[in-house]
Amino acid sequence: MHEIRIECPKIFDYEKCLDYLKRDENEVLFEVEDHKIYRAINLDGDRLLICIYYHSHYLIVEVLNDVSVNPALTEKIIAYIEEWFDFSADLSSFYQYGRKNEILKPLIRKLYGLRLIRLPNLFEAISWGIIGQQINLTFAYQLKKRLVQTYGEKITYNHKAYYIHPTVEVIANVSVQELMDIKDTNEIERSLIKIRGIGPWTAHYVMMRALGVQDAFPIGDVGLQNALKDILNLDKKPSKEQMLSLNEGWHEWSSYATFYIWRAPYIQN
Repeated sequence: MHEIRIECPKIFDYEKCLDYLKRDENEVLFEVEDHKIYRAINLDGDRLLICIYYHSHYLIVEVLNDVSVNPALTEKIIAYIEEWFDFSADLSSFYQYGRKNEILKPLIRKLYGLRLIRLPNLFEAISWGIIGQQINLTFAYQLKKRLVQTYGEKITYNHKAYYIHPTVEVIANVSVQELMDIKDTNEIERSLIKIRGIGPWTAHYVMMRALGVQDAFPIGDVGLQNALKDILNLDKKPSKEQMLSLNEGWHEWSSYATFYIWRAPYIQN
């Protein structure tokens, strides 16, 4: 078993990140157990099962399956983890900015150290952006689970299967009827929405979760609208004009503002 230590940013709360990762029991691409995260990943053909836990301001990453981990692969693992937890973002700047905003100020206090958990695989982000627009989040996770278990690779460890998201090449060779059988349904944004099935919401979601764009703002997101309705004690969901006006107060950090507002219904008062 190979062990890698990754120093965490100064502002980082592992437990708050775990709370986010544990938000749905149907999640199929990783598992949280006893404060450890287990995930199967494919890094340029190297299929790995990793275990991640926190100790003394480091993320400890253990490679559990029988793979030769050389320095080049170690660097890829570190890059993957740092992107997943968005370690490159300067949260001190976001917090300094957000503490001047009446909506973000209480959220920052309660969610201090939560990183925007990203999706390092672009195709995975696009797929989830589309699947996640189902009737409710639980149903969306069930669809994702069926898709991944049907077409994804897996690593078996201690008699348990850990799945890797299917590649774009695999899904490209699946017929529409096969997918139906499992009941699947600025410049960057313009490029993304040229792809069939991707609209503005999915584009901004992918910009947030996969591409690290700091000022993405999925204005049409119902969860975002409902959370703002509750925070602001409105009689109905905010209009597009109200949403745009609110976004002016945090436009440089719209992605983190959105991510924190999404978490508002799940934190204690």
